[in-house]
Amino acid sequence: MANDATDNSIELLRRIQAGDRAAWDDLYLRYRDRLLFSIRCQLGAGLRSHLQSEDVLHSVVREALGDLVRFEPRDEGALGRYLHVCVLHKIRKKGNYHAAQKRAHDVPLSDSLLERLPSGGPDRYLDHDRLDALERAIRTLPESMREVVTLRSAHGLCNQEVAAAIGKSPEATTKIYQRAVARLGVLLGTAP
Repeated sequence: MANDATDNSIELLRRIQAGDRAAWDDLYLRYRDRLLFSIRCQLGAGLRSHLQSEDVLHSVVREALGDLVRFEPRDEGALGRYLHVCVLHKIRKKGNYHAAQKRAHDVPLSDSLLERLPSGGPDRYLDHDRLDALERAIRTLPESMREVVTLRSAHGLCNQEVAAAIGKSPEATTKIYQRAVARLGVLLGTAP
């Protein structure tokens, strides 16, 4: 859950816009875990029964491909924030779709397009165990830490935006985040 400011995302975006195919792989690898975490936090139990986080991620990435050619970042973190907004829009769209289907009762869920999505295979990214462990660990954090981690990692906000949202100084917010990450490292067994 690195900060977008250290990612050099503007250079990555320039490579994508110049047609560098390897840059798409770099984009996917750089943002995959953060976006999957965001998706899992946003889906909720109802949508999780219909959707796989990885399917949502792949759909977001496919749709972003065309838009990134024209995307003009205002700052280093703009690409990460844009991708997080794409995630929120995709989940809202899927939620509206399923709510409409539930109200309409005209298409059984088993006949829907989503039920026919391919199941996991060697070419798909599946890491449920690691993400489940992360979610369980985050639930054990004190509320202030959970809020900061979720706003930064699941919603893609920068430290200053999180500080404004929770009514604390950027310095205090940074300390809360650092403590939370350290505690998560201990809980997940990844602390140095």
